[in-house]
Amino acid sequence: MADTILKLCRGLVRIDTNNDFRSDEIHYQITFTFLIIAAVASTTLQFYADPIQCIQPAQFTDGYTSFARKICWLNNTYFYPQTYTRLPMDKNERQQHTLKYYQWLPFVYLIQAFFFLLPHLIWISFYQKNGLNPGLVVEQGKKFDEKSNIGQRIAKEIERYLMCRRLAQCKKKLLLRSSVHQDSPSQSESLLPNVSFRIRYRSSYVVSLYLFIKVLYLLNIIIQVYFLNLLLSTGKYGFVRFGFDTMKYLFQSTIRERIVNLSYKHQQLFPFVTLCDFHIRELGQDHYYTIECILLINIFYEKIYFAMWLWFAVLFVISLISFAYSFCLYVPFFTRYRFIEKVIHSIHAKYPPSNPTNQITTNDHEEHGRDLLDSDKRKRDFVNWLQRDGVFLLRLLYSHAGTAVVVQCVEDLIKIWVENYEDRGKLGEKLLKNEFEFSR
Repeated sequence: MADTILKLCRGLVRIDTNNDFRSDEIHYQITFTFLIIAAVASTTLQFYADPIQCIQPAQFTDGYTSFARKICWLNNTYFYPQTYTRLPMDKNERQQHTLKYYQWLPFVYLIQAFFFLLPHLIWISFYQKNGLNPGLVVEQGKKFDEKSNIGQRIAKEIERYLMCRRLAQCKKKLLLRSSVHQDSPSQSESLLPNVSFRIRYRSSYVVSLYLFIKVLYLLNIIIQVYFLNLLLSTGKYGFVRFGFDTMKYLFQSTIRERIVNLSYKHQQLFPFVTLCDFHIRELGQDHYYTIECILLINIFYEKIYFAMWLWFAVLFVISLISFAYSFCLYVPFFTRYRFIEKVIHSIHAKYPPSNPTNQITTNDHEEHGRDLLDSDKRKRDFVNWLQRDGVFLLRLLYSHAGTAVVVQCVEDLIKIWVENYEDRGKLGEKLLKNEFEFSR
């Protein structure tokens, strides 16, 4: 049953899990599905079960009994602990204890599910405008085998993306300089070889967007907890305190205390026995009644919201750790450098030292040979050329498609870099003469 609902939800929103990491899927896939199931279950209970039962006066006929039960469900009930010997006569004071949420919780679940999906929708909407679809890159990587040229195709896609970003930034900067300083075309063109390699921070579009989505996941949890605290609150007792008290009584009390105290505490947020005021007009006279009702559906809501409280607490910790981990992976240079260095060591393993084919450069650059893999400066230049976005795409590929395709892809990227980008002067000449073409 759960698998069927999960497949239905995936088909409904067409969830693509190839464009981010496992920690993100917890939000838009697992939590989203949990909330959809809760919405379906609560709707079913409201329409096909008996969510409320009320104690009726003896003189009520079947019609009056049905009317009283429906009017109490629609007009809300209110709660006072059974320790109260006398109820307040003031209607306004009674209304302060009214439970206004239980009819609307199926819709609340749907709204919550949408907001857990929203950051992922923002992610896929904005990264597609940047010229490269990470999901398609990963999809290609999953089909990798040693005899295919998939690694080479992915390397070319990454190269095109990185170069297009640099060219767009260079063009913008050169046009700005020309308009401000009224430079001649030759003066502007002379800046192109250097400018294209100096603008690195602003080229981290995908990484910046991804970290922003991580922040949205965290904010979504905080806002939803605050919203539930307002929605479910009865006086000073709200959703946050409900979860802490439940944990306290489950782990710190004896079995007898647990049953008594937990039942009493939960009555403040999800009361089982409530009160209902209504009046019936009969032959020109108004008859006012106050009756007790049992909210059977609150037994279900109590369990759902305790599970939700636990899940939100775990999810917030996971999301916070995931954000910090992602920041450390992509923002500092040394973590990106270590990742590429690790992949280069794997390339070393593919070519034994005695093997004369241990050359990953083109014929025009044979003089570099293995020095490319051993020179710290050239490794740094290569990592700088990849930028944060390039390393992000490689890590995404590593997470979904495995090590082999990443090793092959980096090997092909190194070839491309040595041939076209390592010599900045040569690259500048190609660009100025409009002779540059992406590797094919």
